[in-house]
This record gives sequence, structure tokens and C-alpha cells, in this order.
Amino acid sequence: MTAPSAPRTATGTTTAPGTPAAGSGDVVVRTLAVHDDAEVAAAHVAVTASRNFQRPWAKRLSLRELTVDLRDESTVERLEPWVALVDGEVAGLALQWFPLLDNTRFCWVEVDVHPRLRGRGAGSALVERVVDRTREEGRTTVLAETHVPDGARVDHPHVRFAERHGFTYANTEIRRILDLPVDPARLEQLAATAATGHGSYRVESYVGRLPEELVASYCDCSNQLAVDAPTGDVDFEEESLSPETYAENLDRMTRQGRAMVHTVALAPSGEVVAYNDLVVSADDPHDVSQWGTLVRREHRGRRLGMAVKVRGLQELARVAPAAQRVQTCNAEQNDQMVGINVELGFRRVEALLAYQRHVEG
Repeated sequence: MTAPSAPRTATGTTTAPGTPAAGSGDVVVRTLAVHDDAEVAAAHVAVTASRNFQRPWAKRLSLRELTVDLRDESTVERLEPWVALVDGEVAGLALQWFPLLDNTRFCWVEVDVHPRLRGRGAGSALVERVVDRTREEGRTTVLAETHVPDGARVDHPHVRFAERHGFTYANTEIRRILDLPVDPARLEQLAATAATGHGSYRVESYVGRLPEELVASYCDCSNQLAVDAPTGDVDFEEESLSPETYAENLDRMTRQGRAMVHTVALAPSGEVVAYNDLVVSADDPHDVSQWGTLVRREHRGRRLGMAVKVRGLQELARVAPAAQRVQTCNAEQNDQMVGINVELGFRRVEALLAYQRHVEG
């Protein structure tokens, strides 16, 4: 099991550092000591090794980004980090997020174990701990995702691990990468073609915060992504991003060395009706993440999806000239968005499988 398509931030612990919470034999699982720089650094080494194993395109999570996630406080989600020790060495980390404002029957988990220390029970002990915590918190469903080669969706070790621990398959997304730079003339051509469809709509890009007058309608638009994007067997509620939590999230990103490139389409009335978000990390400037793209249902059919993506790439070339690629994930059944990505030149590299486990009280 590996990270979710989309980064989530929150913090909080429920067990004193050093208190065993689960374990068998020479494996001990306890709360990560989030203010112990050495232990956080060791956990980061394990996570990085896990996520980069046989994945040359893996997006790197920097030590600064992880540390801010672990130590920051959020009104949106609570993070409980669990560390697995094998013979006293940090072998793996489980990050467990509890949404606080919406979708409160769920928790999200990421489980990573250093490849060198796999097969010792660390991953299983971490999964047992997060399932126990889910039950203790009165949540009903644990959600997790794992990256596998596109042709190994049935028998990959990650799949067998998830199934062995009671998780069932829920959805497939495909990770695609766009190599940069994209020919500026090509982008101009795509932008011009899209403009013939969206007429009086305006497309604008902003680095960092949006103008205050756009924030509320951007939040309304963003909140639709969880219910509009195909999610297979997982039934999400609309999210609860507000101007206040939007500002909170951007402040956290600044501390992590991340910058958001917002591109929005504005209806003639002035509200945001489509958006595309790209995230650039100062600690990994060559690799850009595309976090979300949405066109509100009543404004579809006007090439706004292509318009905001193209404008975002044009702005990215201006503000992040060192960027070498953009990564994105889309449900494989999302024909419209996949079609836009393919037309832009994104190439598929792997599958991202979503799994869920229902927990009884």
C-alpha cells in the first residue's frame, strides 16, 4: 500500500511515543515521535525507499514536506503516524488520516516499509494498528491505494498483501506523465482551438493564492471533485473546503516549500466554473504534481477542461522553467479527462489501485 493520489495534511497522536501499540516477535508498532528529528528522518528514509522501489518516476516527498505534515495542526483532518521498528530499526511508517469535516465514516492510510526490511511482519503490524484505530474511532471504512505495473493488477505482491488483510478492490486510476517542455506553438494551437468553444469565458492563472473575490466559488468548484470524478465502489460525499481552510492549506504548503499554480475558468458572471491545480516543490523542482481538474457539470461541452490545462502548462513554463515533467492520475473510465491528457501528450506509466476494508465495531 502506498500514498494517496492526492496529498492530505493534518496531525495529532493518541499514544505516547514509545508506547507499544501492536507488534509480534521482533516487530513493534508505536506512535511516531514527531518532534524527534532523528526518528522523523529515519521514517523519511524508509518511506522514500519504499515509494521509489522499482518506480523510477516516483514523486519524491522531501523531509521538509513530511515534517510539516507530521507536526502541523489542521482543522480539516487529524493525522496519526505509526512507526514500525524491526530489531529497533525504523522499518516502516503508516500515516492514518481522519477527516473531520466531511466523509467522516472513512479514514485514509498510507503504509510504507523499507524494501530491505520487508517480509519481517512490519507491514502487517502497521495495517493491524490502523484497522484497530479505525474501529476505536467509530469509523467504518479504511481506504488505501497502491501503485503497481499496469500489467500486474491481479498478482502483484501489493495486491496480494491488501487482499490478505481483508481489503477489497474499489477502483483503478492510471498514472500518466507529461515530459516537459511542451512545444509552445503546440500549446498555443490547443488554446486557440479550445477558445472557439468557450467563447466569453475567461481563463486566468495565479501562482499562490487566488484573488479574494474568486476563493469562494473556487472552493465550491473544488468540493465537487470527490463526487464528480469516478471513484468506483467508493461513495464519497462532497468535500467542505472553505475560504478559511483554503487559506490554512496554502499556509501549510508555503511552509513545505510548495507553490500552487491555480488556473481557473470564469463564467461571464465572474465565478469559477472550472479549474486546474499544479503544485511545484522547491525541494523537487523537476517533478510537478497535477492535483485536480474539474469543470462544473452545467458548464461542460465548452472545451474548458482543455483550456485550463493548457493555460496551466503555459504558466508553469513561465514560473518553473526547471520542471521536467508533470504527473497526474485519472480513473481509467474518465474518458473525457483522459482524452484531454492524451491529446496533451501524457504517457501512461502505472496503475494506481484503490482498496477499502469495511470495519465492524
